[in-house]
Amino acid sequence: MPHDEQRYYTVTELNAEIREIIEGEYPDVVVLGEISNFKRHSSGHLYFTLKDADAQLRTVCFRGDASRIKFDLEDGLQVLASGRLTLYEPYGQYQLVAYALEPAGMGELELAFRQLCERLEEEGLFDAEHKQPLPEFPFRIAVVTSPTGAAVRDIITTLQRRWPPVDILLYPVAVQGEAAAPQIVRALEMLAAVDDLDLIIMGRGGGSLEDLWAFNEEIVARAIFDCPVPIISAVGHETDFSISDFVADMRAATPTMAAEIAVPELDAVLTALDERENRLVRYADTLISLRRSRLDQLLGSYALGRVRGQVEQWMQRLDFLADGLHRAAVDGVRERGNRFSNLMTRLEGLDAKKILSRGYAICTDARSGGLIRSAAAAVDAGDVHVTFSDGGVDAEVKTTTPGQPKRKRRAAKPG
Repeated sequence: MPHDEQRYYTVTELNAEIREIIEGEYPDVVVLGEISNFKRHSSGHLYFTLKDADAQLRTVCFRGDASRIKFDLEDGLQVLASGRLTLYEPYGQYQLVAYALEPAGMGELELAFRQLCERLEEEGLFDAEHKQPLPEFPFRIAVVTSPTGAAVRDIITTLQRRWPPVDILLYPVAVQGEAAAPQIVRALEMLAAVDDLDLIIMGRGGGSLEDLWAFNEEIVARAIFDCPVPIISAVGHETDFSISDFVADMRAATPTMAAEIAVPELDAVLTALDERENRLVRYADTLISLRRSRLDQLLGSYALGRVRGQVEQWMQRLDFLADGLHRAAVDGVRERGNRFSNLMTRLEGLDAKKILSRGYAICTDARSGGLIRSAAAAVDAGDVHVTFSDGGVDAEVKTTTPGQPKRKRRAAKPG
């Protein structure tokens, strides 16, 4: 047959038809193989080969799908790749376009957790030498957690019960989902600049590995490591461990235990002060008795018999000094006790409930729970919650009068 009458394909046409056949026959496959020749392109796409003992398959994972992979890909890792077969027409080479990867034999998050632990441990983020000591008597503590749920209630209740003078700053954040890790990082950055902040407690209640994953993110681990304020991590229950626990200055098994670790019990502190006062007085009395006994021995010696008058003056002077020492010791302990009591009274005077009882109120955004500090912010919020000493009300802000506390608003309803 003459060539001009014979049907022929161009290379492009043939590759295009073969691509349609392959994509039609294998639109959705799962392939088990070992990664080799792995390369992360500057574009964000991943290129590698899947192989077994007898064959290999070129594979590409495009940036959008690659961004959802939690673990690190590396040569030698066995994976299950889900995707579709296609033909890369310019090279005439068929390949797998993977849209999901998971490690063979274990979960994706479990492998990601192990890989990040190994990497951060090698960098020294878990080393004890970097841990900051917790303050013995913290008076200002920040709590980074969800503003709702049992964890925040347990922490605040335990702190106030054990150590009433504590000032608690609640920094509300999401504790799961994609927004959680960036919010936690932002919270730690903001709190690092707060004056006189003694301690940070961060965490949440229990949940699955997926629920707790925000506290396994690398950005959270590095924010904890860089924070100049000591941090207690309390994520999940006793059996749950997160990377935040390893990097933080102290790990607590539960949020309630974090509060117990953070502060002493006031009654125990007062008891210890009383015991120290008694020990000081007993020591002073013992010291005086020993000196008096030694002086009596000297007075009975022959050498001092001829200077008895002078020694008797010393005895009288010693009595005066002993009385003065005893009074100074007692007065010193009493002065320190009074200073501590005054400090406690001042700190208790800062209790928000007592301030509210004097006619003040706290205004917060009804949706976000954030504190409203100005009339303009109240108008922007629209719906607000006003807390009084005996309860709260929800209100809608209509307008405001500059420089005047009077505002037009809808009638408040009981909170």
